[in-house]
Amino acid sequence: MKPHKRLDMEAIAKRLGVSKTTVHYALRETGRVSDSTRKRILKVAEEVGYRPNGLARSLRLRETKTIGIILGSLTSTFHAHVLEGIDQAAQEHGYTILLSCSNGMPEKEQKIIETLLERGVDGLIVAPADPEANRDHYLHLLTQNVKLVFVDREVPGVNVDLVASDNRLGAFLIVQHLLSQGRKKIALVTTTSRDRRSTSVRERLAGAEQAVREAGLPMPVVLGLNTSDTSLDEEFGYNIIRDQLQKSDPKFDGIFAVHDGLAFGVIRALLEAGCEVPKKVAVAGFDDQDPSAYFQPPLTTVRQPMQEIGREAARLLLRRLEKREGPPAARQRIALEPAVIVRGSTAP
Repeated sequence: MKPHKRLDMEAIAKRLGVSKTTVHYALRETGRVSDSTRKRILKVAEEVGYRPNGLARSLRLRETKTIGIILGSLTSTFHAHVLEGIDQAAQEHGYTILLSCSNGMPEKEQKIIETLLERGVDGLIVAPADPEANRDHYLHLLTQNVKLVFVDREVPGVNVDLVASDNRLGAFLIVQHLLSQGRKKIALVTTTSRDRRSTSVRERLAGAEQAVREAGLPMPVVLGLNTSDTSLDEEFGYNIIRDQLQKSDPKFDGIFAVHDGLAFGVIRALLEAGCEVPKKVAVAGFDDQDPSAYFQPPLTTVRQPMQEIGREAARLLLRRLEKREGPPAARQRIALEPAVIVRGSTAP
C-alpha cells in the first residue's frame, strides 16, 4: 500500500492561488467555500495523498468551546487586564481561551489567525497590529463567516464588533487638565507615522489636539514619529526627550504621552536633564498601568476600564457564537468611558 504523503495546506493554497484558510475550510467541508473551489482543493489534496479522517472531521465540525485571543504584548499591563476580563467571561459561559501574541507584527498576526482557525477555535478576539496591513485578510475571514471581535483598536473598513476605551475623550480630558494647570505649550509623545498609527493612538492624538485647539493655543508639537508601533516603552520615551533636550531648552511646559510606558521614560529624561516635574514640565500618560501610582513622581494618567473591555469583548463574541443562524446582528462599537487620575507628575 502506497504511504500517504504529509498534507501541506500552504503548498496547496499557493498552487491554487487561494488562502491557507480557504484550503482549511474546504478540507473540513464546512460549507464556507464554493463547490467549485472545494473541488479544486480536494483534487490537489488527493494528488498529494490526503485522505480525510472521518472521526477527526466530525469532531471539528462541532463546537470546540474555545476562543482564540491575539494581543500585541504578553508583558503589557493593559493586555494582561484585558485578558483577565476575557477569560472571566469565557469561563462563565463554559469556554476556554487559546492565547497568542503578535508583537505588533502583521505577518505574525496573520499566521497566528490561520493556526488558531486550524485548531478549530469557535471565534477570535484580536487587538490588530496594524490599521491597514491585514485588511484584505480580515475581509476574507468575514466572507468565511468567521466570528471576530476587535479589542482596543480596529481595522478601518472591516465591519466587525469593537470594544475599546473612548480614547479621544480620555486624551481630550487629560490635556484639558494640563491646560488647567497653567500649561500653554503642550508637546505630544507618540510613535509611528500618521498612516501606520494604531486607531487608538490616532484617536488619542485627535483628542489632545482638539483640547488645545478649543483653548485657542498653538497646535502641539508631536515628538516620536516614524517608528514601530512596538516602541511604546520607557526607553523610547526617554530617548525622544533626551535627544530633544540635547538640541535646545524645552519649548514645552506640558507633555502628554499616548502611553504610560512612554511617559515613564519622558519623566526620567526630564529629571536627568534637571527639568523638575511638574514644576517646570508637567507630564501625563494614558492607561494607568500598575506602576503609574508608584513611579516618582506618581504619574497623572487616563485610567482605562481594562477588565471591562475584555469582558465586553468576550460577551459580544459569545452572542455572535450563540446566533449562528439567520442574518447577522448589526455591528456594535462600544466605547467605554475612561477617567483622569491626577497625581504628582502634573499637580504638586
